[in-house]
Parts: sequence; C-alpha cells; structure tokens
Amino acid sequence: MKFYETSIKAMEKVLKDTKEDFYADYISECIQKWESSKDTTYFIKGFSKKGRFENFTFQNTAFPSEESRYWTQQYFGGLVAMAMQLAKFINEGKTIDIDFIKKNFGHQAEVISGSVCSSCGTKQFSMADIDKYVTIPVISGGIIEGLEKEDLTDITEQIMNCTYGRLVKEREQAKERAANTNVSVSSSRTAMTVCTKCGGKNISKCRFLKSLKKNAFVALSR
Repeated sequence: MKFYETSIKAMEKVLKDTKEDFYADYISECIQKWESSKDTTYFIKGFSKKGRFENFTFQNTAFPSEESRYWTQQYFGGLVAMAMQLAKFINEGKTIDIDFIKKNFGHQAEVISGSVCSSCGTKQFSMADIDKYVTIPVISGGIIEGLEKEDLTDITEQIMNCTYGRLVKEREQAKERAANTNVSVSSSRTAMTVCTKCGGKNISKCRFLKSLKKNAFVALSR
C-alpha cells in the first residue's frame, strides 16, 4: 500500500492550504523523488538537524481560529511522525501492513487537565483541555483511516476545519465523561480565571484519570 506517498501528499496539501509555499515546495520535491526513484533520503534530510524544517512553525494568520490552528498543527505533526517512520522502514528494507500501524501508532490519553477553584471546589475543563485529551485518537485515527484508503485529502480538509467525524465524536464522549464527574466544560479555549460559581479568583490546576470501570474521570488532585 502507498503509506509513505499518501502521508507526504497530505503534508503537501496542509502546507499549500496554509500558504507555506517555501515548505510546500520542498515536500513537492520529496514527492517527485519518491515517484521517480523511490528516494526517501531527501525527505529525512529536510526534517533532520539543519534541514529545511528545523525551525518550521505555522503562521497564526494562516488560520481562521485558534481551534483550526491547534488541530492543523497536531495533524501535521502526526503526518511528519508517520512519514519519517515509514521513510526509515523503507530505507531499512522493512515492510509493514495496516495492522502494524494500527497497533503501534497512537494511543488514547489517560489523563486530562483542568482548573479548580480553591475556595469552593468548582472544577472546569476548557475546550483546549478537551482537545488536548482527545488529540492522539483523533489524529492517529484520521491518518490511519486515510492510509487505508490511500487518500487523505478529505480527512485533511475535515481536520483542518474541525468537522472530522471522529473529532466530533471524541469531544462529545469526553464531555460526557466530564458531566458524569461533575466537571463543567467551558466553550472557551482558555483556562478558568474566575470561578463561575463563587466568583473566586484563586484558581489552580487539577488532573483527572480516565476511569476504566465507568464512563467518568477520577480526580488525581483537587
């Protein structure tokens, strides 16, 4: 299957869609070298020390929202990790199948962070907290789904505009766990600074572990 080619073509699309033409051109060259001679060393070089992507960051102005920026960055990072590993396997003469990728690429996070009012104990997750918690299953799931189809075009667009089905589903499941734990979820992407219940401003961080026995979280700290 065309795992490597599919991965780097998705990277090219992300870079072109965010108008990172300088970097998109490099990946286009990587695609050409792969198609002409099955070369992956040029790609590996680009992500090595002093390579083209050593100090790469997306420009915030390329995104319509902070939400879009977050998910695009996470997705691109996942693509880089996948493509780099595939490139190394290719250079070593190793072959892998989709079952191997499913088993070894990405695992559900077990801990979620939030905010707690030290005065009354009110706890809250921001949408950024929720997104960080569901990042790994969403990104790994999306990439694997696309690799199976040998086309990540639609999934790339859906993740970048935050409409990908698994993203929506994982968010809702996390919110349900939060509700069952008596933790509110704010629509804001910033942490609580003033308690929504008592108005207190003594806010600190707290963490929860995903319960294996019920659809809820277990507090690790107050």
